Amino acid sequence: MPIIDDLSFLTKTRVVIWEIKESVNDLKSKVVLSNDSLKLLNQKKTEIHKKQFLAIRNIFNFLCIDEKDVRYVKSGKPIFLKKNKISISHSGNYAALIISENNVGIDIEIMNDKILKIKSKFLETELNYPAKLSAETTLVYWNIKESIFKAVDKNGVDFKKNILVLPLSKKKNIVKSWYIGDDEIYSFDTYFKISKKYTLAYVIKN
Repeated sequence: MPIIDDLSFLTKTRVVIWEIKESVNDLKSKVVLSNDSLKLLNQKKTEIHKKQFLAIRNIFNFLCIDEKDVRYVKSGKPIFLKKNKISISHSGNYAALIISENNVGIDIEIMNDKILKIKSKFLETELNYPAKLSAETTLVYWNIKESIFKAVDKNGVDFKKNILVLPLSKKKNIVKSWYIGDDEIYSFDTYFKISKKYTLAYVIKN
């Protein structure tokens, strides 16, 4: 089982990261899919998208989550019909899931230098920090902002104006971040990881 991280927190939060090494058939053989999930799987046009979909179902299985208790709203956000909240993400050969009693978000991205070319589309205050932005740190800022976007689940969120992330530290994998709306402000416990192949962030709403 290619689980490369399985993290638990005192807030009854759990994070699982799966590195996809199996074939579509191998991943499919490890889970029992509902008719709805089979339809969704068959709608996936590429092999990697099928693998990502099945890897998430394997994480469901690992965490004893019944896929029938997971629904998707129009925005694509997964809704867990039980008490807890979940968020999922996948990129390349990686899939990730976070489950918690609190509102949460997670995002994983494979390394890509092209993120530097579009940084001004989602960063504003962060561009003025003293440290020079590398592709890795820029991806982490994206990870965090995408995770917060998933956690607040609101329309019209401006990543530049509504989400603020303090400077990242190479010595710590924790940073302060906020969603700042017109009449509400949310703070998040924010964690990130930088590996050779991917970056990851997940947030837990306070």
